[in-house]
Amino acid sequence: MAMHFSKEDQEKLESDPLELYKKRTKETEREEIANLSTKAKLQQFKDYYLKGILVTVLIIGIVIYGIVESVTNKGREALYVAVQKDVIPEEYLPSFESAIEEYLGLDSDKEIVTVNISATDQFLQTYFYAGRADILITDEQYFEQWGQAEYFFASDENEEAVFYKNYDEKYHYYTTYVTSEDVRNNDKTETKETQASDQTKHNCGIYLTDSEKYKQLGGAFKKPVLGIAASTKHLEDAEKFLEFMMNNNVKMTLDEIDFENL
Repeated sequence: MAMHFSKEDQEKLESDPLELYKKRTKETEREEIANLSTKAKLQQFKDYYLKGILVTVLIIGIVIYGIVESVTNKGREALYVAVQKDVIPEEYLPSFESAIEEYLGLDSDKEIVTVNISATDQFLQTYFYAGRADILITDEQYFEQWGQAEYFFASDENEEAVFYKNYDEKYHYYTTYVTSEDVRNNDKTETKETQASDQTKHNCGIYLTDSEKYKQLGGAFKKPVLGIAASTKHLEDAEKFLEFMMNNNVKMTLDEIDFENL
């Protein structure tokens, strides 16, 4: 029910010294900030501005790094594959990247593939947000947090990922979506333990459990999952990469590693 005040009541409210009833204007806000102590000003800066500035600087840094890297390598990045929390030997990466480039039909002098095996959560979040990372491969328990946050194409929602249906159902990874509203309404558990209010399952990844190439790389996960970022700018090459990993008829040769001398 709306509340109506008499003219006399309105005058009393306007003259009341309590901050609750004062009209906030840009001028009053500037006065409030000017009257804050140095410590309070620093806290307000951290609360309202610092995070946004850091994210902006980080994204600008990624863009600049990408440009410099492209110039240095004399080629554009055709695909960026992130592998999280696995134990793939770094020595395998050059031949693995070359094998991917060959399968994608790339001119390695002009186009390159990057495989990152040390991606952290913060790194991935930034790269997904900036549209820099195209693929994520990790164990299903780690993949869940990204899948629930809708970072990947889902075959049931996105026409772009309809090719997931080319693979047997046993390889389809499903998860529910945890929305921001679900997080806000959760006052019983930690944020990371928030449950989805909508129990609809979405196919947003493909299991690499039978991928011979994943096994060749020395991957340690029993249930590795591959997802394609919804922000990818290289969807066609991402689709081909999935095909490359899932097709055991296409063989891959990796450089020999002398594990005894590592």
